[in-house]
Amino acid sequence: MDVYERFREKLNSLPVRSGETESKVDLEIFKRLMSPEEAEIACYLSGQPEGLKTISQRAGIEVEKLAPVLEEMARKGLIFKVVSAPEPLYCLVQVMPGIYEYQVGWLSREMVELFEKYYAEGLGKAVFTPKMPPTRVVPVNKSIPAELNVLTYEEVDTIIDGASTICLSRCICRDTKRIMGEKCALDAPIDDICFWFDDWGEYFIEYDQGRNLSRKVGKEEAKNALRRAEEAGLVHTAMNVQEGCIVICNCCNCCCAILGSITKLKIPGGVAKSNFVVEKLEDECIDCGECVDHCQLNAFELTDDSTVVLKEERCIGCGVCVIKCPSEALTMKRRPEQIAPPKDMNDLAVALQKAHSTPGSQS
Repeated sequence: MDVYERFREKLNSLPVRSGETESKVDLEIFKRLMSPEEAEIACYLSGQPEGLKTISQRAGIEVEKLAPVLEEMARKGLIFKVVSAPEPLYCLVQVMPGIYEYQVGWLSREMVELFEKYYAEGLGKAVFTPKMPPTRVVPVNKSIPAELNVLTYEEVDTIIDGASTICLSRCICRDTKRIMGEKCALDAPIDDICFWFDDWGEYFIEYDQGRNLSRKVGKEEAKNALRRAEEAGLVHTAMNVQEGCIVICNCCNCCCAILGSITKLKIPGGVAKSNFVVEKLEDECIDCGECVDHCQLNAFELTDDSTVVLKEERCIGCGVCVIKCPSEALTMKRRPEQIAPPKDMNDLAVALQKAHSTPGSQS
């Protein structure tokens, strides 16, 4: 087993797996991203942030020699660094979310093609396991009727309010489509549209390196960006936790890996639906078809006699159709079965490891 295969095994020990492929395109990506020395050192890291001394002792490498290598790997987006800690702390990070997103602004067309192949052949299936989805849909705030009791984790604005650091970044998914010469069907924004919080936000800000792809913002500007995403018809998705969320993505089904798990990889439960589902008020509907145009999951169909039909089982509860409906014929209601996400990232990690150890689970 060569060093890149060992590195892949290390990644697949993390709660969010990275998978492997028969074509070995995953190994080809790793070889292009890191040197054998860097891959060797990465194999000595754990999934928890650790100091140089701890890693040095495990690897048998002097701190003075180890430190610059780890710093360069963090700069290249190969590992994670807690930049706000009193001393440098480093750890492994999965491919998605992680290494892939860290490559924003660096990718060539050739690398984009390799990542697309990896996603289709193994990465997507490994990340988006329906037994415990790592991400969930968060509904548009104003799509939920005022009379419904909304829990804090069900409000996208609450995630913003609870963050100590907020970073707005370029969308890696729509950017890769741009590199491929393709265009988002929604013509959705690329810049300042992905949200990274707290330690992950600090990382993106630290290693932007003057490229102006990631920047720190306040809560008001962040909420304005959310509204901009909603106006574009994008779906809010976040880590599947109640608190301590590290990211909000604003997704379209033509470009984005998260919704693509459903539309392209055909993994129906790859993303956790919100606890809400759309309800159609038949007497108010004018059959204009706006909902058909704006639903990312084809939950609405226009029949031959120009009547809009709701396919409730396809609804992920994002609320985009509600705010786009000109006749206010759509509203949100609670699903009969309510599912609470894991409390935080640690609980999510435990749930993911349990899901992977369950017979029949995806690797």
